[in-house]
Amino acid sequence: MLTARHMRRRILVATLVGIVAAVTLALGATASGTTSPQNRVFAYVAQPLPGPLHTGETVWDYIYVVNANRPTNDPGSRLTRPNSFVVDSIDIHPIVDGTEFGSYTVNPPPDVPFPRWAGRWVTTVECPLGTQPPCTTITKPAVIAGENTAVYIAGWAHGDDEPTGTYVFRYVIHGTLNGTPTDLTAISPPIFITN
Repeated sequence: MLTARHMRRRILVATLVGIVAAVTLALGATASGTTSPQNRVFAYVAQPLPGPLHTGETVWDYIYVVNANRPTNDPGSRLTRPNSFVVDSIDIHPIVDGTEFGSYTVNPPPDVPFPRWAGRWVTTVECPLGTQPPCTTITKPAVIAGENTAVYIAGWAHGDDEPTGTYVFRYVIHGTLNGTPTDLTAISPPIFITN
């Protein structure tokens, strides 16, 4: 018979194995994933399309954040739990054959720059105290300790007026960890884009 202590050990071991697997996946799935290792928060990009990409086609990058901190026994929301990484914005830098091709910033709900992009974000939804469902208070994405979560899905549709070549996308994820500003960087695998 398993005691509560043995169950806690098994859960802890399973959680640690999951985090190690997530970090291993993170490092293997990106061309580069920089992070905040002292804070145990990492970012990487998964790109399902190997390329080449042709004019009119779209490549989708899944931007993941791995929070390798230990979960806490806390009643707070995703935004307020200790060691939660809360996303404020993401800077996107397309790079073509080694040269940056502009950049732009996207913000999570409720302040998305384009409303139809809202569904590309993972979000936190809360019910203010004393209210009844439906819960309509939408707040920023938060990756709690122990999670490996796709916080945003970025798409690039190649147009006729854009250069061809090898594209790499650099994502700078601005956020906070325990109230401290923390930036993570993730770089997509290269993809060849042609006409």
